[in-house]
Amino acid sequence: MAELTEKVMDFFSSARINERTLMEVLSEFLAVEMGGQKLYEKALGLVSDPEVRTKFREFHRQTIKHQKVLTDVIHRLGGNTRVQSPTAKVATEKAQALLRSMDRNGLSKDQAELNAIENIVLAETKDHANWELIGKIARQATEDRLREILGAAASEVEHEEDEHLNWTRKKLGELQMQALVKGADAEKKPDHPNAKSLTRKSSTKRTASRAKSRTKGPSKGRSRGRAAR
Repeated sequence: MAELTEKVMDFFSSARINERTLMEVLSEFLAVEMGGQKLYEKALGLVSDPEVRTKFREFHRQTIKHQKVLTDVIHRLGGNTRVQSPTAKVATEKAQALLRSMDRNGLSKDQAELNAIENIVLAETKDHANWELIGKIARQATEDRLREILGAAASEVEHEEDEHLNWTRKKLGELQMQALVKGADAEKKPDHPNAKSLTRKSSTKRTASRAKSRTKGPSKGRSRGRAAR
């Protein structure tokens, strides 16, 4: 989440929050969490790496918990979670697009796994930014009620969101490197791209030369010698 120095500076800043806009933003953040749940469920059907599967199950459970935390925040602030803000509808569409891109679509098993993890990184990047903003609002809001409600929610979720993004991003990089190295020894080629063809041409020339020498008649010198005798 936010760096310590940034957090300290936030406490020395203040902002009067437009609560109507805040409720629209929280609706969007809830839609992101709901989309994240579906992405984890889809990804778990595609990934085979044991460590990734274990972590994704954990992150999936935590994502459902984060939905409940946000739902409670919205209710406590007088909002209705059944009504989606315009930005929440866009967030839902984005999640659906990511889900569609996780269909195999001609990808190999390994490629489909990497694509699924990459989509989780994309979703968690947005989710991480959302909770970072919630924490910032809690530190800067002039309204005590917002400070209390949002601050408690951020404190409960922040460290988990940090792990979701940082772990998944790092693991994606590791698996991408493994995919690049995999089978590299089997694909080793001669130093010169035309080495094999050049060798074949040289061998063909030598064979043709030997065949030609066998079919040539006796030399002129030998013929004169026989005639003199």
